[in-house]
Amino acid sequence: MLEKWVTIVTGLCAGALALGCSASREVEVTGSVSGASAQGDVVLEFFDIDGAEKTSVHTAKAGSDGTFAEKVDLAGEKVLVRAIGDSDGNGACSAGELWGEVTATIEEDAVKVALTLSAAPCPKEE
Repeated sequence: MLEKWVTIVTGLCAGALALGCSASREVEVTGSVSGASAQGDVVLEFFDIDGAEKTSVHTAKAGSDGTFAEKVDLAGEKVLVRAIGDSDGNGACSAGELWGEVTATIEEDAVKVALTLSAAPCPKEE
């Protein structure tokens, strides 16, 4: 009977440890986008950077003044924020659209960034 309880407790502890290591937390990402002279919305895409892995986790739109404040679930130590002057309204970077991105380290579950949109070929995802 004791062996059964030891096995159960060991299994529960291992499960809790695994969940604790992979759990994300809510991070407040605030910032501004400048250079948004393009027509249309400024679409924001947030990527969780966990080691060598980059995962898209959230999308939003910047306010008409170019500012934003989003709560994003992230597991890594860094976040990449990409902004696109979405003139064609498709929610993604298209040829000729202005865009910019910045990677920032998360401190105390908050990060503030400033992005500048510019004309460049759209980013290629790995």
